[in-house]
Amino acid sequence: MLHTTTPAPPPPDLFTTRQALDHELTTTDTFKALHASVHASSPSLTSQPHNHHGQEPVSGLHFTENTPHSGHVHTSGTVVITPDGTLTVRAYAIPGHRWLTALQHLGALHPHALRPGAEAIEPADPTTPSWTLRPQLKDRSFSGRLQPADHMEVTMLAELPDTVGDLNALLTVTPASRTACPAAWLLAAGFFHVLATGTPGQPQS
Repeated sequence: MLHTTTPAPPPPDLFTTRQALDHELTTTDTFKALHASVHASSPSLTSQPHNHHGQEPVSGLHFTENTPHSGHVHTSGTVVITPDGTLTVRAYAIPGHRWLTALQHLGALHPHALRPGAEAIEPADPTTPSWTLRPQLKDRSFSGRLQPADHMEVTMLAELPDTVGDLNALLTVTPASRTACPAAWLLAAGFFHVLATGTPGQPQS
């Protein structure tokens, strides 16, 4: 089971209504990209709108693997966008190699860096953002942080990956402002595309 630390104070809301959030997600083609990834997914996924019964205007989708990939195990998860513009991908029973591949799509990631005490390796291209990873041996998890641009931040938390097993994990992409939302959401949609399809290309229209 994954354990989180004490959360920081929430950032200010960028969207005050569900309609405003949905409009921005539609005009930026974020919804279109997410659904295109589900359509192209392999193994095949099915998606449904994310139903949130709270007071805040949350939007997104829920996805489920159509056929179990191991025994009776289905990959499932959610893609949720909150009023502060943060997009969070949660995945349950996702193959560990698929999660690592999706992380590598966003930034340089060296598998050996997951070992405690491992030295960081600089990427061949110095302009490539690099993941900063921190293994947690106590609960067999690891957290990570990536700064792909000044106007956004990416964080993740996952169980220690197994090359042949599944894991539960989450990734958040947080824009610094409303104007940064389109770029942040595009980055997150690219991550979800790799997670859903296993290929690094951007989702097709």
